[in-house]
Amino acid sequence: MHQRFDVVVVGAGSAGAVVAARLSESPDRSVLLLEAGPDHDAAHAPASISGPSFVAAMAEPGRVWPNLMAQRTPQQGARHYVRGRGVGGSSAINAMVALPGEAGDYDEWEHTFGCAGWSWADIQPWFARIPVPLRLCTPRETGRVARAMLAAEPTAELARLTRRGDGTRASVNDVYLQPARSRSNLTVLGDSQVDRVVLAGRRAVGVRLVDGTEIEAAVVVVCAGAIHSPAILLRSGVERDGIGQGLQDHPSFPMAMLLHEPPVDPAALVAVSALLRADHRVRHDLQVLAMDVVDPAMPTLGLLMGAAMRVESRGQVRLASNDPTVDPVVEFNMLSDERDLVALRAAAQLTERLALSDAMAAVAAPAPYDMSDAGLRASVGDYVHAVGTCRMGAATDPQAVVDPRGRVIGYDGLVVCDASVMPAVPRANTHLPTMMIAERIAATFAGGHSAP
Repeated sequence: MHQRFDVVVVGAGSAGAVVAARLSESPDRSVLLLEAGPDHDAAHAPASISGPSFVAAMAEPGRVWPNLMAQRTPQQGARHYVRGRGVGGSSAINAMVALPGEAGDYDEWEHTFGCAGWSWADIQPWFARIPVPLRLCTPRETGRVARAMLAAEPTAELARLTRRGDGTRASVNDVYLQPARSRSNLTVLGDSQVDRVVLAGRRAVGVRLVDGTEIEAAVVVVCAGAIHSPAILLRSGVERDGIGQGLQDHPSFPMAMLLHEPPVDPAALVAVSALLRADHRVRHDLQVLAMDVVDPAMPTLGLLMGAAMRVESRGQVRLASNDPTVDPVVEFNMLSDERDLVALRAAAQLTERLALSDAMAAVAAPAPYDMSDAGLRASVGDYVHAVGTCRMGAATDPQAVVDPRGRVIGYDGLVVCDASVMPAVPRANTHLPTMMIAERIAATFAGGHSAP
C-alpha cells in the first residue's frame, strides 16, 4: 500500500482523537489516524466500554496492552501497567474522573521548565473548549464506601465524571471522532500499530507500520502516550537526550475495605463516585478516591486509594528491543525522592483516618495494611497517569524533547502531542489536561498543511 496524507496522527487516545478531529475540520487537509488496537464507531462500542465500570472496561479483550510491565519501586519488581488500547485509548477504560489541576502546576511549566505560553492564564480558557460532558453521580450510583467518605469528611466531594446524562461513558472516540467520521478527508485505521517514524535526514516523511507498510506524510503527530511515544521516537532514531527520561505518575496507597454487607445493586454503582482533595505541602497535593467496585466477582470488596499528587521522583522508559512488538522497559523509580515518601505517608495517614472513621466503620473495615517506609515501598501503587517522557521546554534545554508548540526540537514535520510532553505531572487525573494539550497544539496548525 502506498498512500500519502497531509497529516498522520499516531494513536487514537485522549490526545490523538482530539488532534485528528480538529485537524480534519479543514476540508483541504487530509488526515490519517492510526490506532494499534481495534476501531469502531460509537454505536458499536462494547457495552463494557460504554458502561459505568472501568473494571469491566479494562477486562474487555484487546482494550489494554496485555504484556506492558512497569517497575514502581525496585523493592516490587515489575507488574502489569494498564494503558488503553483501541479507539478512545485510556479514555475508554479509565475511571472517568475529570480535574483540570491547579493553577500553580501550569505556572511552574512556564516559569521552571521554559514552556512559554503554558501558564494557567494561558491554558485555562482551553479547558472550556473541551466538549466532553461532565456529570456527577446520582445517589443510586454512589456506593457505601463513597457515601461513608462523604459523611466522614465535609470537604470530600462527588467526582465529576466524563459521561453523559444517561450514565454512559463519553470517551474521545464518542465525543471527538464520531462527529468527524463522516468527513471525506479523515481516515481512521484500527489494528495498525506504528513501528517508527520514517525520517529523511531530520525531516519526518511518514511512518512505517509493524507489518512493514509505509505511509507518506507531510507531518507526523505522535500521540501514542507517555510509554509508547518515546519508544516510537527511539526506534525511529530521533536524537534528543530527554526521550524516555522524566517519567512520572502519582504514587498511591491502596487500602482494601471489606464491606459488612454486599451492595443491594452492584451493577448500578459507579466505581469511583467521590474523592477527597487535601493539602500537605501545597494546595490539593493529596487525594483519596473512594472505590465501590474493585472486582465484580467480589461485591463486598471496596477500596480507599490515597495518592500523592505533587511528585518529585522521576523514572524512565527505554527500549527492551528494536522489535516494535516488544513493549519497552518502564521504570518509575517512585519514592526515590524522599519528599514523595513523606507525601505518600501523609496520604496513607489521611486514608487511614477515613477508613477508621465512625461513618466508614458502620459499613466496612480495612484489611491489614502496613504504613512503615518498607511497607509503603513494597505496596505503592500507581494512578496510571504516566507523563513526562517527551517533555516540552525551551529549544535550548538539552532535556526538552519538544518545544512549546509540540515540535520535536531539531526536526521538521514531527510533532508529539500527548501526556508525554507534560514537564511535570499536574495535581489532577490526567485525562482532562491531556485533552487540553491536544486542543492547544492542534490549534497551532495554521491553514494549509504545515506543522504548527
